[in-house]
Formats: sequence, structure tokens, C-alpha cells
Amino acid sequence: MYWKINAWTVRLLTVITFVLFFQSIVNADEADKDPKVAKETTKEKDKTPRVTNVITKVKGQCKLFESITIEVDNLSELLTKADNNLENIILYFDGYPLSALHPRSGCDTAKELIFDLIMIEDSETAQTEKSWNSLLGKPNLFPPKPRKISITIGIENQPPIDTVYCGGKTFDLVTIDVLGFLIYLGMLVAAIVLFVWLAIKSDLLRDAGPQPEGKDINGKPFRKTFSLGRTQMAFWFLLVIASYVFIWMVTDVYSILTPSVLTLIGISTATAMSTTVIDGNKRNSAVKKLETLNREMDKLNKEINSLNLEIGKKPAQEKLDILKKELDGKNVELVRLVAKIGNLEKTVKPLASESFFEDILSDMNGISFHRFQIAGWTLVLGVIFIASVYRVLSMPDFDSQLLTLMGISSGTYIGFKFPEKQV
Repeated sequence: MYWKINAWTVRLLTVITFVLFFQSIVNADEADKDPKVAKETTKEKDKTPRVTNVITKVKGQCKLFESITIEVDNLSELLTKADNNLENIILYFDGYPLSALHPRSGCDTAKELIFDLIMIEDSETAQTEKSWNSLLGKPNLFPPKPRKISITIGIENQPPIDTVYCGGKTFDLVTIDVLGFLIYLGMLVAAIVLFVWLAIKSDLLRDAGPQPEGKDINGKPFRKTFSLGRTQMAFWFLLVIASYVFIWMVTDVYSILTPSVLTLIGISTATAMSTTVIDGNKRNSAVKKLETLNREMDKLNKEINSLNLEIGKKPAQEKLDILKKELDGKNVELVRLVAKIGNLEKTVKPLASESFFEDILSDMNGISFHRFQIAGWTLVLGVIFIASVYRVLSMPDFDSQLLTLMGISSGTYIGFKFPEKQV
């Protein structure tokens, strides 16, 4: 009897075990078939914050001065880690931290955080500005194209949280507004054309002083020579203003001039002013000397004429010899005076322009190294300037040694202007 009870007990336990095992298989299969069940089970086990969606004004596209909405799963956990302070949550674009951009909404029950994409001008947000410059730099210009980036959030000074939207989805970051760029490009081309036209038709880039006399082989009046100092000043003026407007157009930031850029503008301005003053002083000094020599020559001619009249009266031989000796001395003095006047007239008389490059690189002895040197360094720094603006959308901050080298080149050029013939 005891054996039979035990046998039935074993059979009953076996059946119960089989039923429970079968039920667990069925439940697992239902969970696999029902994503809601699986999702709820996963949520119960995983409380890790994740970005599940990014909502932009234009689907899949974002740009400066717009707002984006970040949907976060388990946002309350993220807020807890951020000490319930939204100022500790920042935006990440393509891995670059935008530490100055914080959400302006969010609570424990919500799943959304809203960020305003702006460029903040603040010395304490230099890292954000640097990140923006890296994101917006090296834009595709012809034609303007957006840049592919990833978007997520995180706690400041910590790695960004994971994203689960569409498995690595990227967004288009509009770096250059097409319409704005076309307007800028049109204005830039128009400004350059206008400037070149003025440089050709007027004396905008030419040396001071009167126009040279005479006409060329085509019957056109000669023009004054182009000025290296004025050309350098115009070069930096156009380069800085074009870069300034371009950066402002993209970032809406206007306090972007660096001390080194201001120094370069100052060096070019001082060079142009110094050369103008030197040339003007040399010309004025030569004109005054020429006027003095002309008066001396008039006086000398009168004395010679007077002596000739005296000799023509046929005075006594002794007096005649004295008059002839005095006349010979006056004639020798006249020859020397005429030579001096001729040299001064060459100095005062402006030379005619040959060509733009020949004018700015040449002095009275031909192409000179000190002129070539300042022109060469100006071009080198100009190329560096343009590359910096394109790469990081900011004015370059040149090393003090480069600025010193530019200053030395300008000083050398100014120094050689003193003995250089005014053209």
C-alpha cells in the first residue's frame, strides 16, 4: 500500500513538473511574439537613459538659431545623475560637447528636452565656441552642402549617453545657408569688381603727387605709378572685411577680431602713411630746392648778361681781362647749377606707370629685394589668414614672431624709401 501511494505521488509530481515546464515555454513564446511584453520586461530590468528620438524643425536637418527636441528614455534617471539640475546636461554634436547649451525644459515625468542652437559670446564658453567652429568649419561651398552629424546628450564632463534611434542615424547640420551665401557671394564679387574698377580708373592705389606728362603709344595720358604701401593696406582691408562678414553670416557673432589682426591692419596702415609722408617730404624738399636754384640761376643769368654788356663796350684791356675772368667763373657756376636743377627736376617729375607688378616691386634701380620681401610676406600671411577662416570660422591669431617679421619687412621697406627716388 505504501509503495502504491509513493508511486502515485511520483506520477503526480511528474505531471505537475511537465505542465509547469510546458507553461513556461508557452509564456516565453508569447513574450517573443508580443514585443510589448518583451519591451516591458526589458524596461523593468534596464533603467539606463537613452536618446530615442530627435525632433527638428525640418525632418532630419538642423542648423544654428533653431531649436531641437531630444526624446530620452528613462529621463528621470538622467536627471537624478545630474543632481536634478538641467544646467548639468549638455548637448553633443558628432561627439563635440556644446557645454554652453543646456535644455530649457524637462521634468521627471516628461521624456523631452528642448535645446536652442545658438552661438554664445562669452569668455567662459570658449569650449563651446571651439566645438561650433570645428563643426561649422571647412564647409562645402560650391554648392553649399550640409554636414552629417550624430546628436545626443549627456552630463557635463562625462561621456554622452547612448542612442537607440534607427541604429546610428545621422542628421544634416546646415553650415551655410544657400540663399545667404549666394547674396554674400554676389556682394563680394560686386565689391571686388568695383574696387578693381576704381583702382584702374582713379588714383586709389597710386602714389601721391601730380600726373606725369606725356602720352603712351596708344595716345593715352601717362598715369602715376602704383603704390606698394597703399596696395598692402587695401589687401588687408578687403581680406579682413570679407572674412568678417562671412564669419558673421554663418555664426551671427560679431566680436571676432583678434589682436593680431588689428596689429596687421595697423602695420599696413602705418606703412602706407609712412611712405606717403616720406615721399611727400622728399618731393616738397626737392621743390623748394628747385625753386631756390631757379632763383639763383635767374640771378646768375642776369649777372652774365651784365658782364657781356660790359665786355661789349670794349673797356680797357686790364678791365676787359677782369671781366672775362669773372664771366668764365659765372659760366662754370651756371653749368654746375644747370646740372643740379636737372637732377632735382628728375626727382620732382613723377614717373609714368609701367605695369602694376613692376610698379610695386621696382624703384629707380629696378626690382628691389626689400619691396619683393614685404610683398612676399604679405601674400604668405594672407594665405594663412584665408585658410584659418575657412577651417575654423575664426580670425587667426598670428604668432608674435610672424607679426615681428612682418613689422621688420615693413620697416626695411620704409627705411629704403629715404634714399629711394620718388616715383
